[in-house]
Amino acid sequence: MRRKRGLATIIVIVLLVVAPTVASLIWYKVTGNPLIRPLGITQEKIRAYEGFSSALEIVAVVEWDPARSGQVGREDLRRALTRAFKVKGVPVRVVFRPGSSGTRITYRVGPSTIGPYARARAAEGIGAAVEAYRMLARDSPES
Repeated sequence: MRRKRGLATIIVIVLLVVAPTVASLIWYKVTGNPLIRPLGITQEKIRAYEGFSSALEIVAVVEWDPARSGQVGREDLRRALTRAFKVKGVPVRVVFRPGSSGTRITYRVGPSTIGPYARARAAEGIGAAVEAYRMLARDSPES
């Protein structure tokens, strides 16, 4: 009897120690916010979450307003943006943020910010984002 009670006490202690970490990891998986990820926060992760990055890449930051999205879903918009940049031969990372004044898209390439564009006019910024990317790639020391 005493041994069972000791084992139960150990299990309860382990669960109490692990529960906050498990809860924050689950919340991180739901929201994608690296600020609440246990033991995994880095400056690069925070900058990537906010739509900035030190790596040479195009980041399409979408301020998503579900009330004004019409029949276009998030994944449809992600696929359309990815395809549009793929046609130009350039990869893009699409990041969604909550929005309240319509769905808008801003392109970030290194230190450059292009936009914001309304969802219906998002294609207008693709050419400028690709040109900025190519200029930075041409000027970077790695190339």
